[in-house]
Amino acid sequence: MKTFLAGLGFIVLFSCGTLCAADLKKTEATPAHTLDQFKLGTYITGPEVTLADAKGKAVVIEAWGVHCGPCLASLPHIEQIAKRNKGKMLVFGAHSQNASNDEVKKVVKKNNLTYTITDQVSGPVNFSGIPHAFVFDITGTLIFNGHPADKEFESAVRKATRGASEEKLSGLDALKALQAK
Repeated sequence: MKTFLAGLGFIVLFSCGTLCAADLKKTEATPAHTLDQFKLGTYITGPEVTLADAKGKAVVIEAWGVHCGPCLASLPHIEQIAKRNKGKMLVFGAHSQNASNDEVKKVVKKNNLTYTITDQVSGPVNFSGIPHAFVFDITGTLIFNGHPADKEFESAVRKATRGASEEKLSGLDALKALQAK
């Protein structure tokens, strides 16, 4: 009986220590990551904009690949976000698999993507699976890091674009925008 109680006591103490350590990990301050800590690779296609053009705008970077089924399935969703938030948000697709630029351009054309596509993304956040999205608010602070199908992704996009400055359109661009509606 004493052995049983001693064993039970050890299990309770060990469990409490593990749970307390887990709680400490949750409450530790995590460093805020910012857009200027991220780098995009070589431009492939789409509008020739860079992260430096993001002042006053929200940003989405999605790491994806031409040989990744879930990535290909997410492309129309990312395109919708790019169109819906045009002028308030820059969207970048960072191709993150081995493929030629021609292969990437074929997928972009097939999916009618209108946002900027680059080769790779790097930064302080490690990720191994794709698709993987990063959402930055207008201050350049990372507010979402994860799969673009996560329910928090859409919420982060809405939050990121609050207060974003609208792009000033030239007369011809404004006319095109009206015709597109």
